Amino acid sequence: SNLKDSCLQIYNHSSYIERSLVTVNDESQFLSGVLVNDREFGELILTSSRRLDRNKMQQNLYEISLFNTEKINPVFGDFVPNKNIGFFQFSTPANISSLPVSETQPAIGEIGFTGTLINGEIETYQGRYSNSITLDNGNLIHIYSGSIDIQYEGSPVVDQCGNLLGVIIEGSDRYFAISSLSPDVFANSFK
Repeated sequence: SNLKDSCLQIYNHSSYIERSLVTVNDESQFLSGVLVNDREFGELILTSSRRLDRNKMQQNLYEISLFNTEKINPVFGDFVPNKNIGFFQFSTPANISSLPVSETQPAIGEIGFTGTLINGEIETYQGRYSNSITLDNGNLIHIYSGSIDIQYEGSPVVDQCGNLLGVIIEGSDRYFAISSLSPDVFANSFK
């Protein structure tokens, strides 16, 4: 039995994702996000940076809320260099559990599970891992087959064990891409 087969499989993926699913709101849009615990920097909120304003992030002008819970107060936000990921540090967290980050690359054909909030309701989706690509900016992204709406950008993608594989940074009608995570993903972001 390998590590992936020996883990406790999570059969209710929607409830597992729901416990750490976050929304990042401004006047005209929202993004999904996810709570993670970084080894060095502690509790963080990750999301896609494609539609975020860096100045608004750094001045804490985004409203962040956890699904079915209270508002979370960010203390600082920024982009992760070359990762297409936005992150927020926060204070006064609710009684919540973050998702553990996977330390292995997905296998070809492996299913990744995700979720987002639409009109106050959680919506889930799954896709199959097909390959990985290193972009010109050096970011390693994993590609999954499947069609998602723009509301899914920033959402977590987890494996069958509930480990976070990455955050959706781009979606289309044929595939979605997630930015890979590594233990040092934030090392150059806190200066």
